[in-house]
Order: sequence, then structure tokens, then C-alpha cells
Amino acid sequence: MHTNKKIIFYAVITIVYFSSFSGCILEDLVFGTSFSLNSWEVGDDEGFPCISFNFSSSGTVTAKLFGPDENLRDSDLIFYGRNTSILYLAPYRESVAAGKYILKVYDKDDSKIFEKSFSFDGPELFLTSCDQKWWKGKSLIGLAFTIRNSGDTPAYLYTVEASIDSKTYTGPVLPSVILPSNSNNIDCFVYKEDPPTDSEFAASLKDSLGTTIGTGSFSIDISENVPVKDFKWRYKWKNQQLSIPHPEFLYDYYSSIERNCNEDYGLYVFDSYDDEYINLIANQLLDEADGKNDVDIINFAASFIQNLDYKKDSDTNESFEYPRYPIETIGNNGGDCEDLAILAASILNEMEYNVALLRFSDHMAVGVSLNDDISGYEHYIDNYYFLETTAKNRKLGFIPTEYRDGENLTVYPISSRPLLTHKWENGTITILKETYLGDLVKATLFVENLGSATAKDFFVTAGFYTQSDLEINVETETIPSLKSGMKEKITILIDIPQNVETWFKTKVYLDGEIVDEKESASSFP
Repeated sequence: MHTNKKIIFYAVITIVYFSSFSGCILEDLVFGTSFSLNSWEVGDDEGFPCISFNFSSSGTVTAKLFGPDENLRDSDLIFYGRNTSILYLAPYRESVAAGKYILKVYDKDDSKIFEKSFSFDGPELFLTSCDQKWWKGKSLIGLAFTIRNSGDTPAYLYTVEASIDSKTYTGPVLPSVILPSNSNNIDCFVYKEDPPTDSEFAASLKDSLGTTIGTGSFSIDISENVPVKDFKWRYKWKNQQLSIPHPEFLYDYYSSIERNCNEDYGLYVFDSYDDEYINLIANQLLDEADGKNDVDIINFAASFIQNLDYKKDSDTNESFEYPRYPIETIGNNGGDCEDLAILAASILNEMEYNVALLRFSDHMAVGVSLNDDISGYEHYIDNYYFLETTAKNRKLGFIPTEYRDGENLTVYPISSRPLLTHKWENGTITILKETYLGDLVKATLFVENLGSATAKDFFVTAGFYTQSDLEINVETETIPSLKSGMKEKITILIDIPQNVETWFKTKVYLDGEIVDEKESASSFP
């Protein structure tokens, strides 16, 4: 397993040229700035509900969008010509509040030159069908809805409540968006162990604020339509067996997620959409464990993972890494060291053990913290016992010879903590040449919290750095709070330094440390 202690991402650069002697700028100077709105459309951008504006302008303008509360929702600095601007109606994956929104456009002297209002009622959902996922013909583990949005803003669903047999079962909705006047299929993991006695059930779909935005009633149709994966292995000279449902909708979702280049693989454990599925596996292992003390339970759970197949990410490229989410490793009947360690950490964390991922330059294992001492073994690091997941019958506390010195080790606790990453919009930054403000870089960043706790009072920097890492024209944006699973957009405009070679970089700082960094592919000016 090949890793680098510091990963730098390179991005494409988009260059837009402006001439101070163009007819457009001359018109702006002599006749004032003209602006016209050609068309607009409500949609979704990176999970944010938005309005996309197509416009024509003879000069530089600032577009501002105000909400029903008259507070500024979003703004954009736009240079002349025929262009498109995207302004956000609400925060990430949040329902748009009903009411009147106003677009105001200002020239470079901050004089208002255009205004238009828009009224929205919000999403209106109709549940047109429901496909039920039954395991062994008795246990419900998922619901798939076809939903139409007849409203005028995007719909983002977070949870489903299914009322069956006078009880309510709640589960997460996999991330999706239903655009206005569109239909979409959504999947939910909902678990009910016992067969139902009712012939119908009622479903309620809720947004991020817990508001019900869609309801429906459906006939219960019990049919065994979820594949089952059977695992057999030997532990303590006994034959062991575990039958696990394989919800393909959940496997397909995780398989489709683009891999994040962050070295902190805790993000594959923190993701919450498979929590109920991992809990189902953890409970089966707890029921089958031979012994009820912590060490016996952990060793039994580890034996299940240790007996999965060891599979390389690539048979031809030893340095290639493709970390997998737990359900992918289960579905593939195994994986390499980080896949097995991620699966083990997920299961043990669900069992409420204090665990960590132990990352070496060429390997990954699990650390388990216990208050009680294990006979014959000592703590490996930071009160964690070593747990090897790639070799059969290795007990908690055993340390392979090559890792006993602890060299090149990084510990990533699977505890309640934020995990911040960021990217540039479309993987690019925009260079604006010869504007009335000079030569500029315009960078739009999306900062995301992939951890399990809220990140507070962190900041993002953007600017230029020389080869000796001297900072030039660095701007800082502070973000007071970012909840788990949420994103924040930041747009920064920075002067390009002249007569010195620099590289454009963006950095995310948490608790005074750089936790994510990106760098331009080429130097400036």
C-alpha cells in the first residue's frame, strides 16, 4: 500500500482575457453599464438549491440575491459579456423557504442598475410507487420510492418514517435531489426484523429540518428480493457461519462514490448511510460470539474479517490504492489491508469499542482501546492494542514483526471528530487578465465535513506562494461552524503577484493545523 505523507492536488486553470481598450469597457466608461437578464432556471449545484442566470453586461457588475427575510443569500462578481452566474437559494441540501427572492445587480460604483423578484412556493412531492426490499421473506431492510416534484424548487430528502404494525421505523435516504417538474428514484435503508401483520403501511419523507414534505400509503408486498451472502470459517476449532443480506442499492451507492484522496481513511467509517447495515452485522456477530467478555467478542469479530479473501486493488500496479466502504468489502468477499481494517473499525465502532485506524507507509491495521490489560500483550500506542485484520487467527494484541517498532505510523481515531476536505469548483480556478482591478484569480471552493462531529471556528486560506514557501497576497476566510456531512461554498478574488514566480494554493486549517491543501498545476504570472 503506497502512501504519501502530504498529498497535493493539481487543477486545471481557466483563463479569461479582458482588454481595457475594448468597446465594451469604453461603453461602460462613457454610457454607463448596461445589464440584461436573458434567461434563468432553478436547479441544483453541488447539492445547493440555486438559480442559474444567463445575462449580458457591458461592464463589471455584482449580482446579489436576497431572501424573503431580506438577508443576502449569495453574491457574485461578474465581468462583462454574455455569461452565466449561479446564485444559491439556501444552504447545502436544505429546502428553499417559500416567499419572494430579489435579484439586485450593481455596477462597479455600487449603483443599482437592475432588479427582479422571484416567488417560490417550495417543493411539492407525490410518491407514485414504492418497491420494498425483503430479506429472507420476513425482514424489511429497504424502500425504493419513485417521487415526482410538482413544486418550483429542488427537494432534498434526509429520512423516511415507515409506520407498520403500529410502530414507526426510521431510516436514512441516500443522497439525491428531485428537481422541479421532475421525477426521481430514491432509496432508503429501513430495518424491521419481524414479518408484518398489517397489509398496508404509511411512509413520510422528511427534509433536513425534520419537516414532512412527502407522504404516501402502500400495500405490503412480502417477497424475498434481497440477495444473501453466506460466510463460513473456523474459529477455536469450530465451524462458524454468518448470513448477511446484500442490499444492492446500498452497494451500488457506495461503489459509485468518487474516491477521496485524503489519507485519513476514517471518512470511510464515518459515513453514516450504512450505519444501520453495519449495526445489523455487528448484532449478528455479538449473538454468535463464543464468550461475552470484550477480548472474546473482539477476537471473534476479527476472525470473521480475517477469513475474508485478501484481494489487491490492482494485479498490475502495486502502488494503486482504491479504499472501499464496508459494504463493498462485504460484497466483494474481501479486500486488501485498508479495506479489511476499515470494515473491522466500522463493526467494532458500532459495537461501541474505542478504535482507530493505524496507518503505516505500506500497511493498515486497527487499534482497539481497552481499560483492562490483555494477558501476554502490551498497548501498542496511545492506549491502543494492535489488531491485525489480514492474517487468520491473529488475536488482539499480536503485532507482526515488521510493525513492532512503530515507524511511519499515523493514528486516525474513530471518535467523534470533524474531517475537513475541499475542492475547487469543476477542478479549476479562473484567471482574469487586464480587468479594471488588474490581473486576478477567482477561486470558488467547496469545503466539506466528512467527519462525525461539527467543525468549529476553522479557516480557509487562498493565495500565492514562492518556491521557498513565502506567502504573497494570501486571503483568509473563517467558517464559524460546519456540521457533519455538510458543505460550504467560498469564493475568493486575489491579485496575481507580478515579477516573481508563484504557485496558487488553498489550505484548510483546523485547530491551527493544515488538514487539506491544493495547488495550481502551473506557476504565475
